Amino acid sequence: MSVRSITRLLISTGICLVFVRCGSDRQGDAIGTLKTTEYPETYEVRKSEIFEATKVTGPDSKSAFPEHVATTFEKYSGGNASRLAVYVTDSASSWLGIAHGLKSIGIPFMVTGDINEALRHHVVLVYPIISGALLSPEKLQQLAAFPRNGGTIIGVNVLGALNEVFGFEEPVPSKQHFEIFMRSDSSDLTNEFTDDREQHISIGNKKKFKETIGTYSYSKPILTPLAVYEDKSAAITQRYYETGKAFAIGFDIGYLILKGHNIRHEEFNRSLVNDFEPTIDVLLRFIRNIYLSSERDAVTIQTVPYNKNLSVVLTHNINSEKALDNAFVLADEEKKIGVHSTYFIQTKYIRDMHTFIFKSENDFKKLNQLEKAGMDIASLSVSASPLFDQFEQGTGTEQYPSYRPYVMAYDKTYGGSVYGEMRISKYLIEHYVPSVNVASFRSSYLYTPFTFPQSMLATGYRYSSSVSANASLTHFPFQMNYNREYDNELDAFSFPVTQDDEFPPYTFDRLQTALTLAKKISRYGGCYVGQVHPNAMGIRIEKEFIKALKEDAWFGSLKDFGDWWVGRNLVTVDVNHEGNKRVVILNVPRRMEGLAVMLPIRSTPVSVENGGKYFNDGKLIIFEIAEGTIKITLDN
Repeated sequence: MSVRSITRLLISTGICLVFVRCGSDRQGDAIGTLKTTEYPETYEVRKSEIFEATKVTGPDSKSAFPEHVATTFEKYSGGNASRLAVYVTDSASSWLGIAHGLKSIGIPFMVTGDINEALRHHVVLVYPIISGALLSPEKLQQLAAFPRNGGTIIGVNVLGALNEVFGFEEPVPSKQHFEIFMRSDSSDLTNEFTDDREQHISIGNKKKFKETIGTYSYSKPILTPLAVYEDKSAAITQRYYETGKAFAIGFDIGYLILKGHNIRHEEFNRSLVNDFEPTIDVLLRFIRNIYLSSERDAVTIQTVPYNKNLSVVLTHNINSEKALDNAFVLADEEKKIGVHSTYFIQTKYIRDMHTFIFKSENDFKKLNQLEKAGMDIASLSVSASPLFDQFEQGTGTEQYPSYRPYVMAYDKTYGGSVYGEMRISKYLIEHYVPSVNVASFRSSYLYTPFTFPQSMLATGYRYSSSVSANASLTHFPFQMNYNREYDNELDAFSFPVTQDDEFPPYTFDRLQTALTLAKKISRYGGCYVGQVHPNAMGIRIEKEFIKALKEDAWFGSLKDFGDWWVGRNLVTVDVNHEGNKRVVILNVPRRMEGLAVMLPIRSTPVSVENGGKYFNDGKLIIFEIAEGTIKITLDN
């Protein structure tokens, strides 16, 4: 059932419901205010309330979490001096947020706890703290000499000993900074931030909380700060040497990134969905600008297939009989215009507070029509309960038809489990559409339990579209972590929802707001995941949306884009100097289409070895097919 339908239901029963946020750590959760009804302790689903297919039982396999093993520096070690080096001064920090952020924005990097290894590079980000409490006098001297000798250093939380090197007097701690204002600068590090939401980013909710994440402001900066807090104190400082540079960031950027990726912040997002919230993106673009301006051999991996301006993934929630019937009409329309989209199917075989979607085997077999139209079929769970994030984990042995989740009311579901919702829905789709391997899962209400990332892998999924972009504080996909925490990355990826048509306006006017939002994100190669219901208005708006963006955007299903993004996530880039030539070494472990790479400034490829068919426009090179080790020799 849609958010809109539930709202109408609650209004009709005299209950006021306000949706406040996405994520399983629901602040001020409305569900708590609804628990005024007493329900039976148990409920047994009656025979008339369930469809049981003959001789269909499964899945037979057992689901179990992967082992929780902390990700170490070694996974991100290696590479030559052309990469940005992340020198970690505290291994218990949120450095994995830095790594995932740099991957998203396409900056080649390496991570190390060895200062000598880090200082071989020309651009070094020191994280999470520069302090005499963590670093010896010898190491502090090495860092102090680095910008004076021509290197570029980005210090996070510069707390003593090197204040003069970074060009300020004292760090001042605070938990009262809720906003950061990016300032335009003559060096072009911040000039691209022209939208109000780019110039003014949120790191807290002052209306609801007295404090936010800890920050430092830097007193008496030598040069005009690149960013300030709301009290005008310096949040990011700059200092220039003859050829070197030093920048000090007064807040934990890795921690902030993981706050967004893990949906563990206290409502930093200024709107729930359908709006521009580029907090993380602005900070990553800022670091990319420093890297590009400081590293002569800088190479970046583009974020959109074929270097289009925007990646667009259109999705459809099939959560009613009518939506299922309309899905086939929409799929035919999409096939005609050459667009592949993703259909999230709620495999609802129980009649509870909502009616059946699938009450016969023929209903399930209809899904083959979507597959034949070339569409991606994904899971929207079984019950689509609003309480999914609060379910028991389950045993990992749940099977159809004995798994019987029953949604009695918005605040009461019987018999549901996280494993059951994920296992059974995937099993039923794959049973009735044998050619499909379901790779993606969506939680109907964009709420997920903390175990969700490892539950995905345990049940055979790889891609999630179960949070909003606004709650994630980014318009890029990102890699997920075990328990939505900070220390163990998983081979699972989140593609946050940008536009959700369950929110107003419910008229054709939403087309213009959708296009406006898409164009903002397209300015830096972000991702737009649209949720469009398969009704007459949705189909009309979608067709016009595609028409308006067809030339500028890449369109594909979630599985298409997910496979591409995973391939891109594995790509590494280094630049070697061979005689008087520079050679870009591109390692592409997984075959992929449309990989685009921006080569170093003032360079043109002279030859490409093992690259197959490619296109180049100045320093941009796009591979039709890329795989293996590719050598690109430059003209200087």
